[in-house]
Amino acid sequence: MEHLLARIGSASARRAKTVLAVWLVVLAVAGVLALTIARGATSNYTIPGADFQRVTDQLHAALPETGESSGLVALRTEGAVFTEQQKQGFAAVRSEIEALETVASVSDPFVTQAQLDEQRAQVEGAPAQISDAQRQIDEGRIAVDQAREDLPDVPDAVLDTIAPGALDEINDRSAELDTAQSQVDGQRASLEPAQRALELAGDTRTVSEDNTVALVNVTLSEDIYSMNADDREQILEAFEALETSQLEVNFSNELVQDVSEVFGASEAIGLMVAMVVLLVTLASVVAAGLPLVVALIGCGIGVGLVYASTSFVSMTATDPVLALMLGLGVGIDYALLILHRFREARVEGRAKVEAIAEANATAGHAVLFAGMTNIIALGALSVTGVPFLAVMGFAGSFAVAVVIAVALTLTPALLSLLDTKLLSAQQRQMLASGRTAEESRSLKLERANRGWGAFVTRHPWLMTFASLSVLALAIIPAGSLRLGLPDGSYQQADSTAFKTYDAVKEHFGEGRNGTIAAVVHDDSATDSEAMRAVATDVAENLKIEGITSASVSAISEDSHTALVTLIPTEGPNSESTVNTVHKLSEHAEKLETERDLQVGLTGQTVANIEISERIMAAIPVYLSVVVALSLLLMGFVFRSVLIPLMATVGFLMSTLASFGAVVAVYQWGWGADIFGVAQPGPILAFLPILLVGILFGLSVDYQIFIVSGMQDARRAGFTAREAVRVGYRTGGAVVTACGVIMISVFAGFVFSHLTVVRPIGFALALGVAMDAFLVRTTFIPATMHLLGEKAWWLPRRKK
Repeated sequence: MEHLLARIGSASARRAKTVLAVWLVVLAVAGVLALTIARGATSNYTIPGADFQRVTDQLHAALPETGESSGLVALRTEGAVFTEQQKQGFAAVRSEIEALETVASVSDPFVTQAQLDEQRAQVEGAPAQISDAQRQIDEGRIAVDQAREDLPDVPDAVLDTIAPGALDEINDRSAELDTAQSQVDGQRASLEPAQRALELAGDTRTVSEDNTVALVNVTLSEDIYSMNADDREQILEAFEALETSQLEVNFSNELVQDVSEVFGASEAIGLMVAMVVLLVTLASVVAAGLPLVVALIGCGIGVGLVYASTSFVSMTATDPVLALMLGLGVGIDYALLILHRFREARVEGRAKVEAIAEANATAGHAVLFAGMTNIIALGALSVTGVPFLAVMGFAGSFAVAVVIAVALTLTPALLSLLDTKLLSAQQRQMLASGRTAEESRSLKLERANRGWGAFVTRHPWLMTFASLSVLALAIIPAGSLRLGLPDGSYQQADSTAFKTYDAVKEHFGEGRNGTIAAVVHDDSATDSEAMRAVATDVAENLKIEGITSASVSAISEDSHTALVTLIPTEGPNSESTVNTVHKLSEHAEKLETERDLQVGLTGQTVANIEISERIMAAIPVYLSVVVALSLLLMGFVFRSVLIPLMATVGFLMSTLASFGAVVAVYQWGWGADIFGVAQPGPILAFLPILLVGILFGLSVDYQIFIVSGMQDARRAGFTAREAVRVGYRTGGAVVTACGVIMISVFAGFVFSHLTVVRPIGFALALGVAMDAFLVRTTFIPATMHLLGEKAWWLPRRKK
């Protein structure tokens, strides 16, 4: 492989301008495809075949009027109550929006609230009215009975002569009372289910009690996550016209999520920091720019093609951002490795093309191996059985594959074009004077006895204990890890989605942000009233602790299916709501068994819980695959048993520590103001499994970079303990630079305009920091020094 890479390096160096031109053309093509054929990413995290999806499909088939999806609009006055003019203005806008092709219906909260108030008033006033009517009937019967007693005790024929029509009048009055009694009995019979429904519904409102906030439900005729951006904008602009009538208009997360931009200002800052690190490390402006150019071209191609693939593959908003993160990070690292080896070869006296071939053969081999490890780790996300995770893995691994190809061809070409301009001033002077940087064995050892590597190996027990202690402390919060998917509470405090969530929470109860749909099917129901009675019984059974409202919302045309809307006490991502959904599932199963019904749960809250639990169950499987892969790869590369074990232990601890840090900030709320966490809550469901895949690839990279130097030093004749220091001097600086660059790139996403990406950036930045600086440059050298020659032990190995 080294020979092939050397040939690729030489060929790229000799045809440098052609190679550069080809990659620039590919970059342009990728950009054009991304701008022309891409449909764009969505925020739809779903699992085909999941229980909630099956129930959703059943609901849409039986009740198509419920629409493919929906969103919420919160109207708020500027302090005063809603005026008639504002209500009329809304009615006009509502008609305009309902005329749009993508909109199935728009609710009128003012009309709905008036109807609810009237129904409540009627139901609440009905007992008194029925009681009054019954009293009048009873009094009438007493009067009729008294009139009968007052009649003379004579035959009817005689009576008719004495008092013509008296008996007929009494009989007619009695008949009237019987009719009135029937009506009262009917009212009394209908009152019971009405009272029951009112009690089950609780204080459900569409306009707040203080008459300052109204909730508008927008039902769409197509999936909101795949809706054209222009169609979505048309809906938003129509509602925003209401702001002219002194109304504040805010939209739920579903309606306003914009994932069209994957690169923002904070990401650019991360790149600037990486540039500074490169400048300090390489002591040359030109050299510092080369890794960035390689990374940007490789990343541009990778992300462009990934984004273009949304024309035929459904992707979440995280996929292109993940490709961007990894592309930038590993692109800079890989180009830096090859550049670093080229500079070493040049100052050691190699000719330009020879130095490029050598750099591509040695550093390029490490790049290829490390990159393939990343690709395999990300590709292994498919073993989770979660389709959107598999696509996420594809996006990341494809971006890494492109960056590898660019690094192994474009980097040699740029090295050839720039040559000595990539050297520091001191290195150029050395080269000009004819001196080389070859070091004797004693000089290498002398220089290795200075710096961090020497300090660590002088105090191996202390540094081992210190690094493991810090990691162990960081791991503690990971025990409280809870998973969820983003809703309005995840957004920035000044965002329209968060304002909508907060308004609903304040005026209608937090549970209104996460309604649960129960779909009831009964083949034996003969008409809509019978189906409504069945659905009401189900609603009563499902109004358990943790549910504030249970109401029958719709009956299908064939009278066999009903929709029951349940409102939990707390928000969609709260622990109590998760527990409530589990209890609801148990009650639904019991109802199905006892009543011969079909009762299924769905809605975004149920979907988020089921997806999160599916992913949580997949983590141990994926982690097992990654650990096995780590042991095999390390064993193959270093021909040792203990080195792979140490590397894997370090990877597991740094990964779990990053979990703990994420829990502390995004779930517990530590430093929430600093990191822009508007409302602490569950951790992004796929973050842990994604973190495992990415950190595994990077930890293998850093392990290879640093331990390969130790292996080379040992082969060169140094003792095992000397090799640790000498090898650290060779690889430690590179790992440090690569680590700081990776941290800079990932940290740039901590304040991303896409809030769903923020915890990912934070976890990766911290994970890399702990892996690079606590594990690879501290724990590994310390334990390698303690073990000495035993670190390289391999059963049955010939010495």
